Amino acid sequence: MSPRRLHLFILAAAALLALAWPLLRGMLEARLALAAQRDLHTIVDLVAAEIENAARAAPGLAGGALATAATRADTPLASVLRRASDEHRRGIYFFDRRGTVVAPGHAAATERPRIVAAALAELERTAAPQGVLAEPYPDHAGAEAIGVWRWLPGAEVGIVAERPYRRFAQPLAWLDGLFAALLALLVGGAFLAGLPGIGALRAAFRRADIERCGPYRVERLIGAGAMSNVYLARHEHLGRVVALKRLKLQAGGDEFAARFDREARLASRLTHPNIVAIHDHGRAPDGGFYYAMEYVPGLTLTQWVEQHGPLPPARAIRVLRQVAAAVGAMHRAGLLHRDIKPDNIMAHAAHGDWDLVKLLDFGLVKQLDGDASRDLTRAVRVLGTPAYMAPERLADPRGIDPRTDLYGIGAVGFYLLTGRKPFEATLDRDLAQQVLHVPAPPVATLSPFPLPAALAALIDALLAKDMAHRPASAEILAAALAELGHIEPWRPELAKLWWQSVFPAADADAAPAAGDCQTQPPAA
Repeated sequence: MSPRRLHLFILAAAALLALAWPLLRGMLEARLALAAQRDLHTIVDLVAAEIENAARAAPGLAGGALATAATRADTPLASVLRRASDEHRRGIYFFDRRGTVVAPGHAAATERPRIVAAALAELERTAAPQGVLAEPYPDHAGAEAIGVWRWLPGAEVGIVAERPYRRFAQPLAWLDGLFAALLALLVGGAFLAGLPGIGALRAAFRRADIERCGPYRVERLIGAGAMSNVYLARHEHLGRVVALKRLKLQAGGDEFAARFDREARLASRLTHPNIVAIHDHGRAPDGGFYYAMEYVPGLTLTQWVEQHGPLPPARAIRVLRQVAAAVGAMHRAGLLHRDIKPDNIMAHAAHGDWDLVKLLDFGLVKQLDGDASRDLTRAVRVLGTPAYMAPERLADPRGIDPRTDLYGIGAVGFYLLTGRKPFEATLDRDLAQQVLHVPAPPVATLSPFPLPAALAALIDALLAKDMAHRPASAEILAAALAELGHIEPWRPELAKLWWQSVFPAADADAAPAAGDCQTQPPAA
């Protein structure tokens, strides 16, 4: 939904709520009033029965004298009155034809209660035996109340039962507060949705927590993880824009600092058009480590699929070919990535080309000989994302080889073509059990597009539990994807139109000036 449509939708919802609430509140108030009146009438019935019993026991008494006698401390009615008074939920008192009030347990009223005056006026006109005063009025203590009354002709006494209005109306007060909060939320949401450039506004509040790192001037925070942050920064002398990754101080222990340093050194050895380039490495003024890498404006594959849905086979093949080329370059350099997933692959458009990708985040990189990372990964041997992790990494992290990264490429391909992960579970341990023991569902059964049989078979093979059933190398995988590119040819003119619709500023010679979410995410 576009920001303008969202803005109008929220405004319409707020207006509808504002118009409907008085009607709904009136209906609720009427229902609460009826319930309160039924309760008071029940109390009056009980008290009337006790008064009539007292009248039969003392035929010579009537009016206020009868009410006083019936409410002596040792009578059943007195205990009823005391209980009602102690609970502060109801008030019960009596009156005679002259308006004299008998209120056991309460100080005498300084003036005639409004409900008694209303009852006497009604008796003069119609001799009606009972009535209701639903509009709040001051009770004998001056607090607002609603009440019912009944006249007992034989006993010449009237009975009043009252209930504090605040108790009767308390649910209304709660709902009024809820309504006000909801309306304020809708109005605030409409205001924010209607602001132009809401992405830029969000960016304005994502301020960097540092200003400089070596020769780089930090402009703003563009990503945050558990162990590191990523900033948009600019080289002070060269003017080059970079993504600057900085280890958080609280994660700066010896092991994490060594891993961060190793990540920068190993990644800097890689030079490939589909691998993000590392430019520099050093220490920040506060002692934290950082390294500067190529800034790639675009969006991660996760953002691509979440925002725009699964990719057609031709575009997915083009993306996977580039990922396979990047992974092949790493393997030739003697490195395993070990964390191939959609979050770690950026898509962008630049230099007259479209649907370009960059592999990034080398926090779990491992040398194939194992010497440089064996000790460093002992305490965190299964770091990574289980949904995209090869089963051998969970079963025996020492038994991995280049085919482990190929499994990650297969999981990425599955996600691109279906919009979902190969395995999904709420708990990591359940997810790990699926990765270890449950075959991945055939990709062709879940993709919204008709897939070439060879493409579906390749993705299914990449997700095989047994490494021997996967392609033997990234080069073999890249060759298979190239053959598939002839079956499902990629259309650059369609990709160009797509990028220009998603990023209107995109052109043939520069990467699109993406919003804040289209940046390299930091390593965990």
